[in-house]
Amino acid sequence: MTEFIQSFGVLAPIIYVLMFMFLPVFFFPVPILAVAGGVAFGFVEGSLLTFVGASLNCYIMFVISRRFGREWVKNYLKKKMTPKQHDRIFNVSDEKLMMSLVILRLIPLVPYNMINYGYGLTNISLSKYMIVSVLGIIPGTVVFLNFGATSTNIFSKEFLIASLLVILLTVGSIYLSKLVEKREQQKKAENN
Repeated sequence: MTEFIQSFGVLAPIIYVLMFMFLPVFFFPVPILAVAGGVAFGFVEGSLLTFVGASLNCYIMFVISRRFGREWVKNYLKKKMTPKQHDRIFNVSDEKLMMSLVILRLIPLVPYNMINYGYGLTNISLSKYMIVSVLGIIPGTVVFLNFGATSTNIFSKEFLIASLLVILLTVGSIYLSKLVEKREQQKKAENN
């Protein structure tokens, strides 16, 4: 993929941003794009280009889901669920949705595409979604671009550090999600 991107010469950065904008719409794996960006452009330029492409992609996928899927999914689930179950899914507060989005953006194992499409089905406003998404993609972008930028020498100290950062991001975000879940359960227990 790196060779394909670099084959466009001076247009390579534009092609890369366009690829990042549109390929995830079709469930192309985002980490592969980010690593390719790190290899093709290095850490700094790759991070900037990935950040722009990923931010635009978040917007596109959210809008697709909101405009073309939300009402259909809501109506379908309304027929299949009790009103209480339906409310539990579609009447979640923006604050709770925003906190969940921060955590989901940090966990590399959660498919980026599903987050974008899934949040388009919720009641969260586009502006809040974009603010949290844009801020939330920074850690993953930095970690995966660093991994890609250092992957040309897999025996280097830098690559080892980059690999450890990928592992730490994964483990740390899973731990954070468990802490938040535990806190939510404690709140429910206190309210009952």
